[in-house]
Amino acid sequence: MNTDYVLLVEKEEMWAKMLMEVLENNHISYVSQPVYGAGFTIKTGTQEILKIYVPSEDKEKAHKLLCELFPTENI
Repeated sequence: MNTDYVLLVEKEEMWAKMLMEVLENNHISYVSQPVYGAGFTIKTGTQEILKIYVPSEDKEKAHKLLCELFPTENI
């Protein structure tokens, strides 16, 4: 089994959490990583951005779910 993870998307934390819930509900594992540190986020007032990674063998299924969840975005 291939366990390489690939980048699926970068999203603001609120939307990333929504996506992570959808991935969990569809039995797709994921790893999230913040783009900015918490100190930078507090200082600048920007919302945390997360990178979401999924196993390479699940990327197509995860991308389809991503497009269904955010249909108006060019992903």
